[in-house]
Amino acid sequence: ETEKARLGIIGTGSRGQFHLVNLLKDASAQIVALCDDYAPHMEAAAALCPSAKRYTDYHALLEDKEVDGVIICTPLSMHAQMTIDALAAGKHTFCEKAMAHTPEQLSAMYRAWKEGSRVLMVGQQRLYDPKYVQAMELVHNGAIGQVVGIRNYWYRNNDWRREVPSPEFERRINWRLYDEFSRGLMTELACHQLQNGSWAMGGIQPSFVTGTGSIQFWKDGREVFENVAAIYQYPNGVHMTFESIISNKHFGMGEQILGSEGTIDLVRGVMYSETPRPRSG
Repeated sequence: ETEKARLGIIGTGSRGQFHLVNLLKDASAQIVALCDDYAPHMEAAAALCPSAKRYTDYHALLEDKEVDGVIICTPLSMHAQMTIDALAAGKHTFCEKAMAHTPEQLSAMYRAWKEGSRVLMVGQQRLYDPKYVQAMELVHNGAIGQVVGIRNYWYRNNDWRREVPSPEFERRINWRLYDEFSRGLMTELACHQLQNGSWAMGGIQPSFVTGTGSIQFWKDGREVFENVAAIYQYPNGVHMTFESIISNKHFGMGEQILGSEGTIDLVRGVMYSETPRPRSG
């Protein structure tokens, strides 16, 4: 019998329950512990996995010798310290995106992994999507020639709010809207698409970024921008753009890698040639 990975989930909200449902179908995984200090989320997760131990303090879960690894699904501002503590406790760690709230936290997380002996993974979905993997292989094999540009956009039309049982839970449930916990559209949406650039460029990181954002439609007390536009420049002069608006959804989501000989539309899974072969009338 294959040995199962004994896992604990820290944060049992929508993302934690998403992972829980999928892992319960995986014969190589066993959910042995759940952690959350918000009772409604914990109760919903426990209903899916009643055999798992329950914790309200993640430190107690990390002390559990039966837990081999953890999946961190808490608000962004909690990612860094929980990851560092998990690695220090000898747990393999999967941390949801985005990786951390500040650049300093990113560095601290990297050092904690580098100095330890456990696996650290960050939940960037596209890295595991066969369509994206195949597309990037085509890019790296020269199918579209030299990469000359990357375009990304993500448009929605909703206030990005979740219903709260009472006002005292506003910041806990709608943490994405507040600077203390979130970086808004850039960490919740852009982090997916911005990966396309460095991936297509073979790991090269941008030299600098210019951007702007504002709150001009959803004026409801939120602190993070509800529309943003940014341009990233790579050392070789290639530019990558990102734009997001959540008060108009007409154009939806788009991701394109532009090459000197062709274009790959990552969302549609289609490659276009710059010089298509002549076709008969």
